[in-house]
Parts: sequence; C-alpha cells; structure tokens
Amino acid sequence: MINTKEVILKTALRLFLQKGFYHVSMNMIAAEIGISKPAIYHHFRNKDAMVEGVLDYFTEKMDEWSKEYFANLKSGVDFIERMFRAIPIFKDVETVLLDETAESYPYSYNDLLTILSKYKPEFRSRIAQDQMRARQRLQNIIQQAQSENSLRPDLQPSRFSMLIQAIIEGSAFLCELDPNLNADVVSNEMFQSLWRLIKK
Repeated sequence: MINTKEVILKTALRLFLQKGFYHVSMNMIAAEIGISKPAIYHHFRNKDAMVEGVLDYFTEKMDEWSKEYFANLKSGVDFIERMFRAIPIFKDVETVLLDETAESYPYSYNDLLTILSKYKPEFRSRIAQDQMRARQRLQNIIQQAQSENSLRPDLQPSRFSMLIQAIIEGSAFLCELDPNLNADVVSNEMFQSLWRLIKK
C-alpha cells in the first residue's frame, strides 16, 4: 500500500535538493507527484508544516538506518570507529533519505538545513535539538568506552562528543565540497589520528 504522506515528503525533499527550498511551491510538489493540491493540504496545512514533516522524516529514516548500521557492536570504541566509517554515508546522506543510488543534486541536505535554520527560528531550534540528541547519544558511548577502560579517563564526555561530532560532520562536508578527497580514506585517517590521541 502506498504511503501518500511519505511520497509527498520524499518528493518535497527531492525538489528542495534539486531546485532550492525557496523555489519549491506546494503546486510544484503536487504536479511532480501527479495529485491535486488539496490532496497535499490534507496532510500538510502549509509549506512550513511540510518542512516539519521533512525534518521528522529525516529523524525517522536516520534512526532506522542507525539501528541497522550500529547493530551488534561489542564495545564503545567499536561504536566510535563505526561512526567515523560512516563519513561517506553522511557525505551522501540523501541516498539514505531517498532510497535511491547516489545522484548529484545542486543542493545537499546540509545546504537545506542551513537554509531552514535561517528561514525561521523554530526550525533552527528543531535542528539544534536533533544535533544535541545525537551528541548526547555519543556522550553516552564515550562514557561506556571509558567504563570499559578503553579511553583516557581524563576526557570530558560532553566536550569530547562535540569534538567527534565536529570532526565527522566537518569531514563529510569537506569531502562533499572537494572531489579530490576520498571519503573512505578520510574516514579511516581521521579515526586513526584521533585514536592515537584518546586510547588509554
């Protein structure tokens, strides 16, 4: 059975990445899907509500992906290493969100987040909350690795989680900008460099 709401969200997201957020209208989304504009309004009262839906969709899809990607890890260090190995995925996160092979869009999902964070304060707050939630999860993993006697005990989990998040997201962004950077190589080099500094 087709989930019309999900089809609308995926189509909206694809158009945001193809044409830019400000150039996409509800009419355009309806035409792309082949449904009437009132059919979209049945699910979303306006474009802002659709943006909320896209952000919810991102959270749900990434949660699903994370459960599978991080399944069966034996230690906190394994989790941290696996996060670094995900840099190529974070670079092309659109492939997770849209269930399709990598495609070159004029805009990335990170571009969209930057635009939305400047578009309305409530979207900026929502995006920040998602980032804090991810950082809290990482902080818990760092504490786990310290309790396993794998990481230096003097590392402050709250600050160190921010450092790891900055390295991973920054590396993914740089790989996105620079075609000469191989994301797989970068992910390994970043982890190995960090590991030499943090291991007990």
